[in-house]
Parts: sequence; structure tokens; C-alpha cells
Amino acid sequence: MAEDKVRRAECACGQLSVEVAGDPEFLPICGCRYCRKRTGSVYGAGAYFNASQVQAINGDSTVFRRGSDSGRYIEGNFCPTCGTTLYWRAELWPDRLAVAVGCFEDFDLPKPQIAVYTEHIQGWAGFDGDIPSFPGARPQPTS
Repeated sequence: MAEDKVRRAECACGQLSVEVAGDPEFLPICGCRYCRKRTGSVYGAGAYFNASQVQAINGDSTVFRRGSDSGRYIEGNFCPTCGTTLYWRAELWPDRLAVAVGCFEDFDLPKPQIAVYTEHIQGWAGFDGDIPSFPGARPQPTS
């Protein structure tokens, strides 16, 4: 784990940035409608960091709050200049900040641990078959 490493992610124009320390706690691939529309791609990948790992958020952002396939809300923060959704907060994990993986300049983030809502991902879009995947949300523990 890269506990001391500070990672920087920024929007396309550089006006909005986030700095986080260490590795993300969770890094899923998601094919839900929100993630596909947020990215304009076949799925999204977000690196979820504990609030204590967030070192700085710089620049102006606009917040867009919407529902998700799980029925919970997500608040996406995007740059009002270039439109990049750089980070978001999910009702499911209020103590975490998710940062769009594609906005990091370094390429040493850990491999995603899970893929969810894969039933909505284009059949030709692949990812590592070793990643556990679920057609909908990840099943919750029953205990």
C-alpha cells in the first residue's frame, strides 16, 4: 500500500483538482446508468478514498445530485468550465470520496476489486476476467 504517496487528479482544463493520500479503500468498475452517463463510456471506474485520506480539493465545482440504480443518491462534482466529473459522494458511503480513475496522472492505482451492474455494459467491452463481477449490485452479506 502506498500510504505516504499523495495522488493528484484533475479535470480536463486543470481548474479543479483533488489530492488524496495512499491507495483507495475500494476501486470498483461500474456499469450502472449513472456511471455510463457520467463518463460517456461503457462503464466507470471510481477510486473510493476515506475522508481522512483527502488532502485537498482545489477549484470551483458544480454539484449534480441524482438517483442511482441502487435507489440511493450520488452527488457528482464537476468542473463548471470543462464539464469533467472529477469526484462524487455516494449516499451509500458518506465517509468516502470517489475520484474518477481516468483523472489521475499516475498509472499505479491498484486493480479494481469488483465489477457491478455488468448487465448494462456493452458486450464487446471487456475487463480482466479475474475481477469478480455481478449483473447488478454486489450482494450484501447476510450476517
